Amino acid sequence: MCSSVGFAVIVLCVFTTAKCFQQQYFRVPPRSLRVQEGSEAVLECAVANLAGQVQWAKDGFALGFSSVIPGYPRYTMFGDRRHGVYNLRIVNVTLEDDAEYQCQVGPAQMHKVIRANASLTVICK
Repeated sequence: MCSSVGFAVIVLCVFTTAKCFQQQYFRVPPRSLRVQEGSEAVLECAVANLAGQVQWAKDGFALGFSSVIPGYPRYTMFGDRRHGVYNLRIVNVTLEDDAEYQCQVGPAQMHKVIRANASLTVICK
């Protein structure tokens, strides 16, 4: 009897641990957009099993972890952190915003770095 109870406890611990350490992944990866100059662009990014910190990059340049992005007053990272939503909003889009963007999720204990790309194409008026 004791050995079967011990086995059940070990099996329960293994299944519980496996569930606790599911890798973070993109529930909603960013998608490429085409927007008209002067309009608003929203690049979506939602992460399941979020463990690491999230930031956006523009043409390989990291924009930081804050919702207010220094040096980019028209850019805002917004969403619902409890549900892993970290969208990037760009208002009054200009040709300078035409670039490759990347949603980046940093590593955390037992979680790998994940990245997903999307391009923003700005169409002249």
